[in-house]
Formats: sequence, structure tokens, C-alpha cells
Amino acid sequence: MNLKQRIKRKMGEALFDYRMIDPGDRILVAVSGGKDSLSLLHLLKAHLARAPIHYTLIPVHVDLGTCRSKVDLLSGYFLSQGFSPRMVQTGIGYEICGAQDLPENCCFLCSRIRRKLLFETARDLGCRKVAFGHHMDDMIETCLINMFFAGNISTMMPRQELFNGDLVLIRPLAYCREEWILEYARQQGLPVSEEVCVEGGPGSRRRRIKEMLAQLERENPGLKTRLFHSLKNVRMEYMPGAFHGGNELRGEHVQ
Repeated sequence: MNLKQRIKRKMGEALFDYRMIDPGDRILVAVSGGKDSLSLLHLLKAHLARAPIHYTLIPVHVDLGTCRSKVDLLSGYFLSQGFSPRMVQTGIGYEICGAQDLPENCCFLCSRIRRKLLFETARDLGCRKVAFGHHMDDMIETCLINMFFAGNISTMMPRQELFNGDLVLIRPLAYCREEWILEYARQQGLPVSEEVCVEGGPGSRRRRIKEMLAQLERENPGLKTRLFHSLKNVRMEYMPGAFHGGNELRGEHVQ
């Protein structure tokens, strides 16, 4: 099985397992301009051509004004692919990251603002579904970041309903490895323009976690896949704080 077939199969499994797309859906595809989001848009368009149901894809790019603008590049690409895109431009990101006293959580703030703008745009466009290009590696990294720095065990969901189901987030690439997406984008000649943010660069928490995982994967091939499977195989009876019949489990019962 070649790379393209593998990715399509894995994306198809995620779409089916989490019932991500329904007939008649209007799906906002969040496109940053990086390999993940552009690959997702490309794959969903190809899936639409052979799917037994019809749905509508609307690519949306949010430019926070913090980095070199990709609006012109992405607008041209979207139009060449037959899409009717929406470009959301604001300078609020620069106001945060360009401040003299840079807040420690500026990456979190930028991400939160981008999501808020995407949700508002989804509402304006009548889109109940918002598709993100997050993949397996993103989910593993997020879990470790939350464990190391937030003190909880949680990660991104392949499908997540918000606002009492009025908005549904979907991540069709949840079963795909990052290196697959990187090679897929290269093979398809996608106009990738990765965002280079000084504050979210080599010293960021996610970057450090990514490098740590890459080293562990080199030493233990298959480690990332096992970590991902562990997210779906949580044995609550062996987690601290789990109770059975009012009695907390003791350490000696842990296998």
C-alpha cells in the first residue's frame, strides 16, 4: 500500500469511527497554510469526489497579523481549486506578541483568538462542522503537554461537540502520522508555507515535547503508535483516585 492509499484509508477509518461527516454538511476547513491543514483540504476534496454523500467544503484562513501574510498565496490556491474561501484578517495577534511586556502565554492567547474567530466565521457561514488538520502526533504531544505542565490527562478529541452540539470540531487526520502528512504534501506539490513564529519557535513547550518524542521514537520504533493506542485504552480502575464500591484502589493492585 502506497502512502496516498494509507492516508486515505486511515482518514476513512477516522471519519467512520467518529461519524465526522453527515449528508449536507457545510464544513469550515481551518487552513493555516501549513502542511497539515493544506493536506486535509486536499484529502477532503478527493474524498468528496467518491463519497456516497454530498457535503460542502469552505476553506477559511485566519491572519492574526503576527507573521508574513499568506493571504494572497492561499487565496490564489483556493480559487484555483474551485473553492469560495473566506479570509479573516486582524492585527490583534501583533498586539499580543508585539507587546513590550510579552505575556508568557502568548501562544495560548493567539490560538484562543484564532479559534474564536473561526467559530464566529463558522456561524456566519452556516457551518456546523469545523475541520482541523491535527494528526496523531499532535494528539500525543497535547496529552504530554497537559500532563507535564497542566497537571491533567487530556488531549484533542477526533470529534468534539461544543455549545450543546451547535458546533462540532472534527479531526479527520487523527489516525495519521505527521511524517506521512509531510511526505504527502511534498508529493502533491501543495503550496505549504509554515508559520514561523519567534515566540512559538525552538523554545516552545510543544517543540521540546516533539523533539523528546522524536528521540524516543528513534530508540524505540513504534513508540508513538503505542502512545496513541494508550489514549484509547485507559484502565480507570488502575488510575489514582478511581473508586470501586467506595474503596479507593491501593497501589499493590496495580499491574
